[in-house]
Amino acid sequence: MRVLNALAGLVVLAAAAAGGLYLTDRILAASDPQAEDRGNNSAAIRVETISPQIATFQDSVRAVGTARARHAIEITPEADGRIDEITFQPGAQLAADAVLIRLDDRAAQADLKAAEATLAEAEAAFQRQEQLNRSGSSSDAAFQTARAALLRAEAERDRAQIALEDRTIRAPFPGVVGLTDLVEGQMIDTGTVIATLDDLEVIEVDFSVPETLLPQLRVGQRVALTSSAWPDRVFDGRISRIDTRVDAATRSIALRAEVPNDDRAIAGGMFMQAELVLAERQSVSVPERAITVSGDRNLVLVAQDGVARQVQVRMGRQHGDLIEILDGLSTDARIIMTNLHRVQPGMTVDPVPSARSAAAPSADGIEG
Repeated sequence: MRVLNALAGLVVLAAAAAGGLYLTDRILAASDPQAEDRGNNSAAIRVETISPQIATFQDSVRAVGTARARHAIEITPEADGRIDEITFQPGAQLAADAVLIRLDDRAAQADLKAAEATLAEAEAAFQRQEQLNRSGSSSDAAFQTARAALLRAEAERDRAQIALEDRTIRAPFPGVVGLTDLVEGQMIDTGTVIATLDDLEVIEVDFSVPETLLPQLRVGQRVALTSSAWPDRVFDGRISRIDTRVDAATRSIALRAEVPNDDRAIAGGMFMQAELVLAERQSVSVPERAITVSGDRNLVLVAQDGVARQVQVRMGRQHGDLIEILDGLSTDARIIMTNLHRVQPGMTVDPVPSARSAAAPSADGIEG
């Protein structure tokens, strides 16, 4: 009897254990939604989708260059002498022919008066000889001698006039005058630098690019220029000159760009970074995070007829968050952007338009 009771107890315990395991398995399955999804492949996964954008992409080359004023000189006097007056302020914008310095010109004025007196005598002598020659009272030789004396006197007067004008130093073109260490009363000679003069309305930037780009170069191409002095600003310039020779040492060709500089933000000698735009095109683009890489293939998940499909694409340039798509993706495709870790090709998806759009397109460059 005891044996029967023991066997009955064992049967009850086994049944209870089996029932407990079944209930536990059911509870765990109910608390794991992914397990339910795995058990029901027909359940659609909600995903956000976007359409490809048509964006402008640029082929460009980057280089470094140096800025310089379109017209820039060091002003030196044409004559030696003592400074009588300094009429400019360093940093001022000067008009063409503006007076910078006047030298002591007393001796030059005296020389001019003497030359004018000599000229007056020569003119009177020539007029007398001319009258006598007409009346036949003077020989042709005397007439020619008087004429030669008149010409020499005119030349001496012109030379004295130029020497007097050289005592005043003027700006040869409009521009900004630089600093000077000169003072009034100082003696200077023709080798003394008075100041610099720069025409800063237009800045020229010289830089070089590889010779392989020569077929793509042309005057008028756009150049985007930046400087560490103005980190948040891009200066827009155009190619104005292309050198006629390739540098044999560097295998590069020199270019010159002109940049408007009305506000004088760029100074001569500044280091500039140049990005030369070689070509522009309109292309399909997608955000970088929509692309996965499998071996040598670039893949994009798209929602098509409620099913996730994987398409292979050929990529072009990249800038920031945008990838240029050269082939493999139509403009009406619906690109899956969310739940990418859960969605596999062939799964049923419930696509909804994304509230977020792709990043704004921008240009890309190649280091030169």
